[in-house]
Amino acid sequence: MADVSAHYDGSAPTYHEQYDPDLIWKNDEYPANYFRLQKVIDILKERGVGSVYDLGAGEASPMIAIREALGIKVCGSDLSPEMVRLGRNNLIQHDMDAEWLSEVDIRDMEAIKSEAARVGQFDSVIALGVIPHVADDRWFVEAMSLFLKPGGTLILQFRNSMFSMFTFNRLTKEFILEELMEPVPDQFRNTVEADLDQRLAVDKPPIRRREDGHGYDEILSKFNNPFELAEVVKSEGFTDLAYRWYNFHPTYPMIAGGIDPKEYRQAQIDLESDTSWRGMFLCSAGMIIATKT
Repeated sequence: MADVSAHYDGSAPTYHEQYDPDLIWKNDEYPANYFRLQKVIDILKERGVGSVYDLGAGEASPMIAIREALGIKVCGSDLSPEMVRLGRNNLIQHDMDAEWLSEVDIRDMEAIKSEAARVGQFDSVIALGVIPHVADDRWFVEAMSLFLKPGGTLILQFRNSMFSMFTFNRLTKEFILEELMEPVPDQFRNTVEADLDQRLAVDKPPIRRREDGHGYDEILSKFNNPFELAEVVKSEGFTDLAYRWYNFHPTYPMIAGGIDPKEYRQAQIDLESDTSWRGMFLCSAGMIIATKT
């Protein structure tokens, strides 16, 4: 499997574009992470947070946006050397201290513990786009907790496996066979698999690859079941859990091409204000918000 750090090293030069409001209508790819960041800022503001640690800060675009919106203390780290290099330059350009961003590999327990001891605890810890690349969910939540004061707010983003129930493609097949039917005997699962191969577009979505071999689907980039992830968060001493959903899909993705692109994007943007249960199925990603006891 390709290296996560190498993937983000290659993505670093254009990473800021996903947070640029001027590109919302210009880029082909829907700016889901822009809307995610706005929701994060709203949560931090609602909770009166005075300091934030960003675990997986990229090239510091979220750190800068949070600082400029709320005027609070913001520190962070990332495992990609190129992200950190660009991020420190970005911080300096925005009159922030380059030392607020560190190079730390979330998969290295000792490095995380050392970083937490160095920077201390914060009112909130956020992790956006990180847990898909970590094999041990429980350790990751424990790592987030190290940076968080008692009573502080955890914001944990994840790829939403429940979205596969709306995609009718290979992701649906994988969810049904590997998660939903996990305890069912093989003879029944095999029968269902043969039937799903006839009913679903199992050749979609295409695998995201890169010429350097470090495409997003070539690295560890797992989905999480929101119910199971919530139980992990609770087991690590968090309460008052809530979900926030983003990256809405007005139709299942493979038929989106038959709709006017501007109309489709407008519908996506309009749905970002929906806070109902529908996001669990219409959104490819979500966030768990919880309080450290």
